[in-house]
Amino acid sequence: MMLGKVARLAWCACALMLVDGAPSLAFAQADYGFRFIRIRFESPYGGRGWGGEMWAHDFPTAEENFYVALRRTTTIHVQEPYLVLDLKDDRIFEHPILYLCEPGYWQMDEEEVLRLREYLERGGFILFDDFRGDYEWVNLYQEMQRVLPGNEPVELPPTHPVWSIYFDVDPVAAPSLVSGYQGSTDADRYMAYFDREGRLMALANRNQDIGDGWEYPDRDFANASTVSFQMGINFVMYALTH
Repeated sequence: MMLGKVARLAWCACALMLVDGAPSLAFAQADYGFRFIRIRFESPYGGRGWGGEMWAHDFPTAEENFYVALRRTTTIHVQEPYLVLDLKDDRIFEHPILYLCEPGYWQMDEEEVLRLREYLERGGFILFDDFRGDYEWVNLYQEMQRVLPGNEPVELPPTHPVWSIYFDVDPVAAPSLVSGYQGSTDADRYMAYFDREGRLMALANRNQDIGDGWEYPDRDFANASTVSFQMGINFVMYALTH
């Protein structure tokens, strides 16, 4: 199944039913279940950091725990196994949501730029997570300018429906989970890229790391792990229905 109008309509129909709580949804989702897709990339900065390869921070524990949260709190059909793919892999077009962590160290070659642009223009959504500070934000911004030239990100306001589509989340009160900001409630910002029709194509969790909340659900950073799961589930719900 390749991303396009037909595929996306099928995803939207199934996910909308999930939000409405129809009783037979798990079965109805059998052909359109959610699969977690993490993007692997080569970093020009040596490729390693605290926790291993930059793209692999929190992997695979974050995925495993996020799957548990999805199963316990929604009727989304969760497909196994979660996957790690490169942007050059044709399989990215089979999935409407991609996850990329540590975008402050992410750089693409020209083929990857074209592939990500095609993916987003065909209806895909990518979530950037786990980065902090101006330097890492500038790196992400510059890479996205290559993908979507002239498309300026805007801060997602607390009133945007992504924060209430399933769980009621207050992004202002949510603590930041990245080094240097841990426990802060005024550092994190959520930067969004929209297409010409107003569809949310990409979301960057600036000065935030909800993947850490997924990896360490037993830690109590002012209840941050719960908020992290709620944010992730809201992002999935919104991406599947819009």
